[in-house]
Amino acid sequence: MSLKDSLEEFNKPLKVLTLDIETSPAIVYAWGIRDQHISLNQIIEPSRVLCWAGKWAGSEKVEFWSEHHHSREEMVQAAWVALDEADIVVGYNHIRFDIPHLQREFILAGYAPPSPWQDLDLFLTVRRRFKFMSSSLGFVTDSLGMDTKHDAGGMETWRKVLAGDKAAWSHFKDYNIQDVQVTEALAVYLRAWLKLPHRGLWSGDMSACYSCGATNLVIDGINRTKTQAYLQLRCECGAINRQLSNGETRQA
Repeated sequence: MSLKDSLEEFNKPLKVLTLDIETSPAIVYAWGIRDQHISLNQIIEPSRVLCWAGKWAGSEKVEFWSEHHHSREEMVQAAWVALDEADIVVGYNHIRFDIPHLQREFILAGYAPPSPWQDLDLFLTVRRRFKFMSSSLGFVTDSLGMDTKHDAGGMETWRKVLAGDKAAWSHFKDYNIQDVQVTEALAVYLRAWLKLPHRGLWSGDMSACYSCGATNLVIDGINRTKTQAYLQLRCECGAINRQLSNGETRQA
Protein backbone atom coordinates (compact mmCIF):
# COMPACT_ATOMS: atom_id res chain seq x y z
CA MET A 1 0.00 0.00 0.00
CA SER A 2 1.37 3.42 -0.97
CA LEU A 3 1.66 6.35 1.44
CA LYS A 4 -1.22 8.09 -0.37
CA ASP A 5 -3.41 5.00 -0.01
CA SER A 6 -2.43 4.71 3.63
CA LEU A 7 -3.47 8.31 4.34
CA GLU A 8 -6.78 7.83 2.56
CA GLU A 9 -7.39 4.72 4.69
CA PHE A 10 -6.45 6.65 7.85
CA ASN A 11 -8.93 9.41 7.01
CA LYS A 12 -11.80 7.10 6.05
CA PRO A 13 -15.29 8.00 7.38
CA LEU A 14 -16.01 6.95 10.93
CA LYS A 15 -18.28 3.88 11.07
CA VAL A 16 -20.45 3.71 14.19
CA LEU A 17 -22.61 0.63 14.76
CA THR A 18 -25.39 0.48 17.36
CA LEU A 19 -25.98 -3.17 18.25
CA ASP A 20 -28.37 -5.32 20.28
CA ILE A 21 -28.85 -9.10 20.47
CA GLU A 22 -31.47 -11.44 21.88
CA THR A 23 -30.56 -14.83 23.33
CA SER A 24 -32.40 -18.00 24.24
CA PRO A 25 -32.77 -19.13 27.85
CA ALA A 26 -30.77 -22.19 28.81
CA ILE A 27 -32.92 -25.30 29.03
CA VAL A 28 -32.10 -27.38 32.12
CA TYR A 29 -33.34 -30.14 34.37
CA ALA A 30 -34.18 -28.76 37.82
CA TRP A 31 -35.46 -30.18 41.13
CA GLY A 32 -37.37 -27.08 42.13
CA ILE A 33 -38.05 -23.42 41.37
CA ARG A 34 -36.06 -21.67 44.13
CA ASP A 35 -32.41 -21.60 45.25
CA GLN A 36 -31.29 -24.08 42.63
CA HIS A 37 -27.70 -24.95 41.82
CA ILE A 38 -27.62 -26.20 38.25
CA SER A 39 -24.80 -28.65 37.48
CA LEU A 40 -23.36 -28.95 34.00
CA ASN A 41 -24.91 -32.41 33.57
CA GLN A 42 -28.35 -30.83 34.11
CA ILE A 43 -28.03 -28.62 31.04
CA ILE A 44 -30.14 -29.83 28.12
CA GLU A 45 -29.44 -26.88 25.84
CA PRO A 46 -27.18 -23.89 26.59
CA SER A 47 -28.11 -20.30 25.74
CA ARG A 48 -27.48 -19.16 22.16
CA VAL A 49 -27.90 -15.99 20.11
CA LEU A 50 -31.35 -16.03 18.50
CA CYS A 51 -31.10 -12.75 16.58
CA TRP A 52 -29.34 -9.42 16.39
CA ALA A 53 -30.15 -5.96 15.09
CA GLY A 54 -27.71 -3.23 14.12
CA LYS A 55 -27.85 0.30 12.74
CA TRP A 56 -25.04 2.30 11.17
CA ALA A 57 -24.94 5.97 12.14
CA GLY A 58 -26.22 8.06 9.26
CA SER A 59 -28.38 5.28 7.84
CA GLU A 60 -32.13 4.98 8.28
CA LYS A 61 -32.09 1.20 7.93
CA VAL A 62 -31.86 -1.19 10.87
CA GLU A 63 -30.38 -4.54 9.88
CA PHE A 64 -32.00 -7.60 11.42
CA TRP A 65 -30.69 -11.16 11.33
CA SER A 66 -32.10 -14.22 13.06
CA GLU A 67 -31.95 -18.01 13.01
CA HIS A 68 -35.65 -17.92 12.03
CA HIS A 69 -35.45 -15.50 9.09
CA HIS A 70 -32.02 -16.73 7.94
CA SER A 71 -29.78 -19.68 8.69
CA ARG A 72 -27.66 -19.57 11.86
CA GLU A 73 -24.56 -19.51 9.65
CA GLU A 74 -25.82 -16.41 7.80
CA MET A 75 -26.79 -14.68 11.04
CA VAL A 76 -23.40 -15.27 12.68
CA GLN A 77 -21.47 -14.32 9.55
CA ALA A 78 -23.42 -11.06 9.18
CA ALA A 79 -22.64 -10.15 12.81
CA TRP A 80 -18.93 -10.89 12.29
CA VAL A 81 -18.80 -8.75 9.14
CA ALA A 82 -20.57 -5.84 10.87
CA LEU A 83 -18.22 -5.86 13.85
CA ASP A 84 -15.21 -6.26 11.55
CA GLU A 85 -16.24 -3.06 9.73
CA ALA A 86 -17.13 -1.01 12.82
CA ASP A 87 -14.84 1.65 14.30
CA ILE A 88 -17.12 2.24 17.30
CA VAL A 89 -19.80 -0.10 18.67
CA VAL A 90 -22.60 1.47 20.71
CA GLY A 91 -24.77 -0.61 23.02
CA TYR A 92 -26.40 -0.88 26.41
CA ASN A 93 -24.46 -3.27 28.65
CA HIS A 94 -23.09 -4.77 25.45
CA ILE A 95 -19.52 -5.05 26.77
CA ARG A 96 -20.59 -7.65 29.34
CA PHE A 97 -23.49 -9.23 27.46
CA ASP A 98 -23.89 -8.80 23.69
CA ILE A 99 -20.24 -8.91 22.64
CA PRO A 100 -19.22 -11.99 24.69
CA HIS A 101 -22.29 -13.89 23.41
CA LEU A 102 -21.44 -12.98 19.81
CA GLN A 103 -17.77 -13.84 20.24
CA ARG A 104 -18.77 -17.28 21.55
CA GLU A 105 -20.78 -17.77 18.37
CA PHE A 106 -17.79 -16.65 16.29
CA ILE A 107 -15.34 -19.08 17.84
CA LEU A 108 -17.85 -21.94 17.67
CA ALA A 109 -18.24 -21.18 13.96
CA GLY A 110 -14.46 -21.19 13.48
CA TYR A 111 -13.98 -17.46 12.90
CA ALA A 112 -10.89 -15.48 13.82
CA PRO A 113 -11.50 -12.28 15.84
CA PRO A 114 -13.02 -9.33 13.94
CA SER A 115 -10.91 -6.20 13.53
CA PRO A 116 -10.67 -4.20 16.78
CA TRP A 117 -13.19 -1.46 17.51
CA GLN A 118 -13.87 0.96 20.37
CA ASP A 119 -16.85 0.34 22.65
CA LEU A 120 -19.31 2.99 23.79
CA ASP A 121 -21.40 1.31 26.48
CA LEU A 122 -24.19 3.70 27.51
CA PHE A 123 -25.03 1.56 30.54
CA LEU A 124 -21.59 2.24 32.02
CA THR A 125 -21.99 5.98 31.36
CA VAL A 126 -25.42 6.07 33.00
CA ARG A 127 -24.15 4.14 36.05
CA ARG A 128 -21.07 6.35 36.39
CA ARG A 129 -22.53 9.80 35.78
CA PHE A 130 -26.16 9.72 36.93
CA LYS A 131 -28.21 8.34 39.83
CA PHE A 132 -31.46 7.18 38.26
CA MET A 133 -33.64 4.95 40.43
CA SER A 134 -32.93 2.26 37.84
CA SER A 135 -30.21 2.11 35.22
CA SER A 136 -32.27 -0.04 32.87
CA LEU A 137 -32.56 1.26 29.30
CA GLY A 138 -36.35 1.46 29.51
CA PHE A 139 -36.39 3.40 32.79
CA VAL A 140 -33.70 5.88 31.69
CA THR A 141 -35.24 6.68 28.31
CA ASP A 142 -38.71 6.91 29.83
CA SER A 143 -37.39 9.30 32.51
CA LEU A 144 -35.89 11.49 29.79
CA GLY A 145 -39.19 11.63 27.91
CA MET A 146 -37.82 9.68 24.96
CA ASP A 147 -39.22 6.79 22.94
CA THR A 148 -38.58 3.72 25.02
CA LYS A 149 -38.38 -0.06 24.87
CA HIS A 150 -41.27 -2.23 23.79
CA ASP A 151 -42.65 -4.83 26.21
CA ALA A 152 -41.00 -8.13 25.27
CA GLY A 153 -43.93 -10.14 26.60
CA GLY A 154 -42.05 -12.15 29.18
CA MET A 155 -41.02 -15.79 29.04
CA GLU A 156 -44.13 -16.68 27.03
CA THR A 157 -42.65 -14.78 24.06
CA TRP A 158 -39.41 -16.75 24.29
CA ARG A 159 -41.34 -20.04 24.52
CA LYS A 160 -43.27 -19.21 21.36
CA VAL A 161 -40.14 -17.97 19.56
CA LEU A 162 -38.32 -21.21 20.34
CA ALA A 163 -41.34 -23.10 19.01
CA GLY A 164 -41.09 -21.16 15.72
CA ASP A 165 -44.32 -19.18 16.12
CA LYS A 166 -44.41 -16.60 13.30
CA ALA A 167 -46.41 -13.99 15.24
CA ALA A 168 -44.03 -14.26 18.19
CA TRP A 169 -41.04 -13.88 15.89
CA SER A 170 -42.60 -10.78 14.32
CA HIS A 171 -42.98 -9.23 17.78
CA PHE A 172 -39.46 -10.36 18.71
CA LYS A 173 -38.05 -8.67 15.61
CA ASP A 174 -39.85 -5.40 16.38
CA TYR A 175 -38.62 -5.59 19.98
CA ASN A 176 -35.00 -6.10 18.93
CA ILE A 177 -35.10 -3.31 16.33
CA GLN A 178 -36.73 -0.89 18.78
CA ASP A 179 -33.95 -1.55 21.30
CA VAL A 180 -31.37 -0.49 18.70
CA GLN A 181 -33.29 2.64 17.74
CA VAL A 182 -33.77 3.62 21.39
CA THR A 183 -30.10 2.99 22.18
CA GLU A 184 -28.91 5.11 19.26
CA ALA A 185 -31.29 7.94 20.22
CA LEU A 186 -29.99 7.82 23.80
CA ALA A 187 -26.40 8.01 22.56
CA VAL A 188 -27.26 11.18 20.63
CA TYR A 189 -29.09 12.63 23.66
CA LEU A 190 -26.13 11.94 25.97
CA ARG A 191 -23.46 12.95 23.47
CA ALA A 192 -21.95 15.78 25.50
CA TRP A 193 -21.72 13.46 28.53
CA LEU A 194 -19.96 10.58 26.78
CA LYS A 195 -16.28 9.71 26.78
CA LEU A 196 -15.76 9.46 23.03
CA PRO A 197 -12.75 8.81 20.80
CA HIS A 198 -11.58 11.96 19.02
CA ARG A 199 -13.35 12.40 15.66
CA GLY A 200 -10.15 13.84 14.29
CA LEU A 201 -8.64 10.35 14.29
CA TRP A 202 -10.88 9.74 11.27
CA SER A 203 -11.33 13.23 9.78
CA GLY A 204 -7.67 14.24 10.16
CA ASP A 205 -8.65 17.52 11.92
CA MET A 206 -7.47 17.20 15.51
CA SER A 207 -8.36 20.87 16.19
CA ALA A 208 -12.09 20.26 15.74
CA CYS A 209 -14.55 19.17 18.42
CA TYR A 210 -13.52 15.74 19.66
CA SER A 211 -17.18 14.69 19.90
CA CYS A 212 -18.84 15.77 16.65
CA GLY A 213 -16.03 17.19 14.48
CA ALA A 214 -17.47 20.72 14.32
CA THR A 215 -14.98 23.59 13.96
CA ASN A 216 -17.03 26.55 15.28
CA LEU A 217 -15.91 26.18 18.89
CA VAL A 218 -16.45 29.04 21.35
CA ILE A 219 -14.04 30.03 24.13
CA ASP A 220 -15.68 29.12 27.44
CA GLY A 221 -13.13 29.88 30.14
CA ILE A 222 -10.14 27.95 31.45
CA ASN A 223 -9.99 24.19 32.04
CA ARG A 224 -7.65 23.31 34.90
CA THR A 225 -6.22 19.95 35.86
CA LYS A 226 -4.04 19.36 38.94
CA THR A 227 -0.93 20.52 37.09
CA GLN A 228 -2.00 22.28 33.87
CA ALA A 229 -4.36 24.98 32.61
CA TYR A 230 -5.92 24.88 29.15
CA LEU A 231 -8.20 27.11 27.10
CA GLN A 232 -11.70 25.65 27.37
CA LEU A 233 -13.82 25.47 24.23
CA ARG A 234 -17.55 24.73 24.09
CA CYS A 235 -19.09 23.14 20.99
CA GLU A 236 -22.66 23.66 19.81
CA CYS A 237 -23.21 19.92 20.41
CA GLY A 238 -22.63 20.64 24.12
CA ALA A 239 -19.24 18.94 24.41
CA ILE A 240 -16.48 20.71 26.35
CA ASN A 241 -13.03 20.60 24.74
CA ARG A 242 -9.65 21.64 26.07
CA GLN A 243 -7.20 23.17 23.62
CA LEU A 244 -3.57 22.07 23.72
CA SER A 245 -0.66 24.37 22.98
CA ASN A 246 -0.38 22.91 19.46
CA GLY A 247 -4.01 23.83 18.72
CA GLU A 248 -5.36 20.29 19.00
CA THR A 249 -8.41 19.60 21.17
CA ARG A 250 -9.05 16.93 23.77
CA GLN A 251 -12.05 16.02 25.87
CA ALA A 252 -12.09 18.19 28.98
